[in-house]
Amino acid sequence: MTKRHHNNLQLALDILRGRWLLSDAEVLLPQALKFLSREPLDAKLEYTPLMYSEDGSWGDAEAESTDIEKKVIVIPIHGPVTKYWSCDTVGTLDIANDLLEFASKDEVVGIVLDIDCPGGASNAVPPMVEAIRKVKAMGKPIVVHGDMVASAAYWFASECDAIFLDNSLSIAGSIGAYASYVDEREDKQTGRRTISVYAPESTDKNKAYREALEGRYELCQEELSELVQEFHKAVKENRPKLKTEEAGVLSGALFAAAKAIPAGLADGMKTLSECIENVFIRAEYQ
Repeated sequence: MTKRHHNNLQLALDILRGRWLLSDAEVLLPQALKFLSREPLDAKLEYTPLMYSEDGSWGDAEAESTDIEKKVIVIPIHGPVTKYWSCDTVGTLDIANDLLEFASKDEVVGIVLDIDCPGGASNAVPPMVEAIRKVKAMGKPIVVHGDMVASAAYWFASECDAIFLDNSLSIAGSIGAYASYVDEREDKQTGRRTISVYAPESTDKNKAYREALEGRYELCQEELSELVQEFHKAVKENRPKLKTEEAGVLSGALFAAAKAIPAGLADGMKTLSECIENVFIRAEYQ
């Protein structure tokens, strides 16, 4: 398959001053602090797309095969997403490329995105949106099997033909955004202070970042609002049955399956095997 694009520098930049579509950001804080302090991180995320045949057999989707039997590809998106792969985040640029490569094969009739993701960096969304739309344009169904489908992950999941939650404890939503800024102007150990000087002609350069460090958040909030408006527009178009008037739906709340399904955030509950069968059925009648 395609070469993996790793970029830890981009992750560092996103942590320092990035825009995030992420639920429960606090759970990632220990990893972020370890990353910035150059401490060893946990093992890298596993990523193995699987190929399922109509007869129930399955295997590594990247393995060479001469079998022409119809197949469904299951692509895992487990953990927070960023545009590029890093130590503990999923790289959507490569997953998007994989989506298109798998969908181009004649024997592949459709795709299941197996999502267990709290969201991630805002720049991780566009590659997935573009790829999902191209897969649909090929006439091949693509559905979501989700345990946690939140924030950035919900944005691109909403582009799919259907969203199914795995069980009653599965969750979806968190339609919102926030920004992260790390103030590194003073090193607490050495006492060294970083000073940034801007040209008088560059008064608006990094203005939201500089004002946020001084406790003025209005400009940052304005920029985030523009991002969230795009998020709202996308999910409203992609999920026409979404009950936008219900409390929390568009303001960042997470919903368990019992509330997510009636609110239009998801289409029902199905196990992974049921989602695979659903794609075979959709492919037959599409």
